[in-house]
Amino acid sequence: MGQTEWLLVTCAFAGALAAPLDAQPQSAKPSPFTCTMTISERTQEAGCYIIALETLRRLPAKPLFWHIYSYPSLEAATRAKPAGTGTAVESIGRAWLFNIAPAEWKPKQGKREALIGPLAVLPGKTYVARYMESIIPPGPGGTPVHRHPGPEAWYLLAGIQCIRTPGKAVLLHAGETAFVPGGVPMTLTHSQSVTRRALVLVLQDSSQPWMTKANDWKPDAQCPE
Repeated sequence: MGQTEWLLVTCAFAGALAAPLDAQPQSAKPSPFTCTMTISERTQEAGCYIIALETLRRLPAKPLFWHIYSYPSLEAATRAKPAGTGTAVESIGRAWLFNIAPAEWKPKQGKREALIGPLAVLPGKTYVARYMESIIPPGPGGTPVHRHPGPEAWYLLAGIQCIRTPGKAVLLHAGETAFVPGGVPMTLTHSQSVTRRALVLVLQDSSQPWMTKANDWKPDAQCPE
């Protein structure tokens, strides 16, 4: 991806921040890089796509984690899913079971790939687990500064990702995880030489837009080498 194309990607993401998904005209076709297009609508590999949306109305009072398990097939992931909880999906060439639950939760079968958290939520609120896959080719640029009404979490499958928040910069490599609490301003940058592939969760308060611009902070930390 060349610099001009990446700048267009950044502008498209900024457009999504300015106009949340719920506010977009029904006739508007989202960009593959704004995380507002479903995976069934994709026309190219690169982009950020919604894999699944799961409404969570009665979250336990215990600390919550994003559980990620892998399976040989979507059928196997679906069989392992407990009744009434969890999401079985296919993404980035593999089958997965996701769940938002206390740390001790586990399905009957499956390989645990990651446990991410604790993810802070407000009691009595309805949340939406917005599961996404992100495939970003190498190039300069990154996301505008933004925040979410709930935590955002990543499981990096390939490439490098730098997450900058006030006073902090974290560099993720393949196989690593991270999360940012809700309400915290952030910006993401990626490798200029390697394609980044990641599973992404935004656990959003359903009463608010899933993402908004953050004009009250500018990045103040450098990405580690």
